[in-house]
Amino acid sequence: MVELVRAIWARGWQTAACCQDTGEAVEAERNAMGPISEPTGNAGFIEYYRGWAWLKMPQSDALALLDELATDDQFREFVTTRWAHGSWRLHTPVVWTDERFMPAGFVQLHFPSQQIGNLTNVLASRS
Repeated sequence: MVELVRAIWARGWQTAACCQDTGEAVEAERNAMGPISEPTGNAGFIEYYRGWAWLKMPQSDALALLDELATDDQFREFVTTRWAHGSWRLHTPVVWTDERFMPAGFVQLHFPSQQIGNLTNVLASRS
């Protein structure tokens, strides 16, 4: 994941957070903490994100990355097709701001961890 983040930064894009194995990381964290009732660490979350990587990027940078990947033969289908094998899960959370709800300034990009190497190579070859 380190090389992928470096390839993203080399393109002038920013990242806010990342995880190479989201489900596994949450599972390890929850096991270390012992029994808790916090909902994002439940078994359903862990199983859903097992084998998935995660990038949190500012909205404009995430959209630039996705637009570029939509032109790449290797990644087009992953980023443009929803709910197919290998497809990315893309989310922009909505947050309360004390006055109203607004979209967060970040996009959450979840993708199969096995794509990290190929994604890194694609981005590095275009910089």
